[in-house]
Amino acid sequence: MGRIRLFIISITFISVLISGIFITTQIVHSQQQCCGMMNQNHMEMMQDMMGGRLPPGIEPEDLPAPESRGAKLLVRYCTQCHNLPSPAMHTSGEWPEVAQRMFARLNMMSGMNEEWMGMMWMKAPTVEEQEIIVSYLKSNSLKPVAPGLLPSPVSSGAIAFKSVCSQCHALPDPELHNAEEWPGVVERMRVNMQVMGKPVITEEEKGEIVSYLSKYAK
Repeated sequence: MGRIRLFIISITFISVLISGIFITTQIVHSQQQCCGMMNQNHMEMMQDMMGGRLPPGIEPEDLPAPESRGAKLLVRYCTQCHNLPSPAMHTSGEWPEVAQRMFARLNMMSGMNEEWMGMMWMKAPTVEEQEIIVSYLKSNSLKPVAPGLLPSPVSSGAIAFKSVCSQCHALPDPELHNAEEWPGVVERMRVNMQVMGKPVITEEEKGEIVSYLSKYAK
C-alpha cells in the first residue's frame, strides 16, 4: 500500500507540475501577443500622427546602397515612428539638425519603456549608430542647385520651379536627373504635395516645370 500511495502522489505531483508549466507558457504567450498588438497599435498611431507632416515613405530596397550599415540602421530606427524617409528629403547641411531632433525624441520615448510594463516600444540608436546614420544621410542627401546658378532664372519655367518646389525642400539641381527621369520625379513630388496638404500644381504647371528641368537636365 505504501508503494501504491507513493506512486499516486508522484503521479499527482508530476501532473500538477506539467499543468503549471502549460499555464505559465500560455500566460507568457498571451503577454507576448498582447505586447505585440500594443506595439503595433502604437506604431500605427505614430504613423497617423506623422502622416500629414511627411511625404509617403520609400521601400528599404529603394534606398541608396540598401545593404550598407547606414541604410539598415535608418530602416531599423526611423520606421518606429513613421514611413521610411528618403535621404534626398534634405540637403547635407540640413540632415544633422533633423536627425538630432529625431534622436532626441527616440531617447525620450525609449526612456518611457519601463513605465509601460517593460514593453520595448521604442529603441534609440547608440552614439556610434547615430554617427553612421547621419553620415549615410549626408552622403546620399539632396544635391541643391548652387545659389545664383539656376539656369534662365527669370524664365517662366524657372519661376514655377522655384515657387512650387521650394515649399518642401531646397531646390534640386536640374542636373540631378536626366530628361527621361524628371517627369516621374515631378509626378511623385506632386503626389507628395497632395498627401501633405500642400497646394497641388495643375497639369499646366507640371508640364512647365518638367519642360524646364528636362531642358537643363544632365
